[in-house]
Amino acid sequence: MAKQGYIRGFSKAKARPGGKSKPAGKLRPPAKPGVQKPKRRHRKYQVIAPAEPAKAAPPQPAAVAAAAAPVGGDDDDFLDMLNTMEDYQPVDDAALDSDTAAAQQGEVEEAAAGKKAKRRRNKGQAMTAMEFEARRQMVKQIAESPAEEQANWLWGSYQRHAAASALERGGLTAEGMAVLPPDGSLEERLRTLRPSSWQQDFCSRSGGGGSQQQQQQQQQTQQTQQTGSPVLLLVSPSAVGANGLIKLCPQFNRACHIAKLFAKHIKVPEQVELLRTQVVCIGAGTPNRLCKLADDGALQLDRLRHVVLDVQLDAKQRDVLAIPETCRDWWEFYDRHLKQRVDSKQVQLSLVNSDHVAAASL
Repeated sequence: MAKQGYIRGFSKAKARPGGKSKPAGKLRPPAKPGVQKPKRRHRKYQVIAPAEPAKAAPPQPAAVAAAAAPVGGDDDDFLDMLNTMEDYQPVDDAALDSDTAAAQQGEVEEAAAGKKAKRRRNKGQAMTAMEFEARRQMVKQIAESPAEEQANWLWGSYQRHAAASALERGGLTAEGMAVLPPDGSLEERLRTLRPSSWQQDFCSRSGGGGSQQQQQQQQQTQQTQQTGSPVLLLVSPSAVGANGLIKLCPQFNRACHIAKLFAKHIKVPEQVELLRTQVVCIGAGTPNRLCKLADDGALQLDRLRHVVLDVQLDAKQRDVLAIPETCRDWWEFYDRHLKQRVDSKQVQLSLVNSDHVAAASL
């Protein structure tokens, strides 16, 4: 007769009627005293030792117990003692809370203002609305201002760009500026830069007009002139503005064909070929393209005497030095190719507002 209890994994087959066999049930041994079966079914059992009784704390000395005991006494007696002190001043909780709240509010407002200023700097706009409006009004009149004000305006922009000190100001003074008259067309204003030799300097390629002796002198001057070396540069913040300056000088353009030195449907190799093969008296362009052509050596500045900077406002009411890109390009061109000539008084700077000139010529 088969046994009734077997350990798991060691079962035997049990005979059933009909000749079929069925595995015997898996029986477990009875629990033993002092042994607790874990929740998970394992073949090995874990013996849990009985818990030890908690140990009583050792007795403390009388001095330690007295120090640990709560301080006795009446609170009113303590307050009476404080009131009898001469330098004691009670703290106003409401005033303290209000001062703390005001300080926290000030810190929050200061942090918010700092974040706004940082966002403006990241966007390239480091001026508030009031400062921007004041600058816009000043730029409208800067072209008609005295030479000292024009020089200070340029110097302030150069300081912000290059973090320059007063020792690096160089030619950005009243002596380095040539103020154009406020009336007349652009050609009439430019003639005042070279009163006695404007026709020879600005229109030396002109073949018609004048006596035969003047024409011979012009031909001799043209032979001795250096190609790609203008006497006058017209600088505008955009290609459209530079093209507008050319249109404001029709007589000069017919006489000497003002060189288009900007990136409006004109590639750099075409401009390099033009400067290396033709005599250029006047050039009109943007700061970025002028700097690139001067770096390549195609634009020669040996004969350069005057640089006229257009301070017209764009659709966003910004001038050439208020637009981050054109401001950076202009001062890079100035540092690389103009600064030494301006410092040595070989080149003079002038400001003009093409919008005002166009309105006056109507």
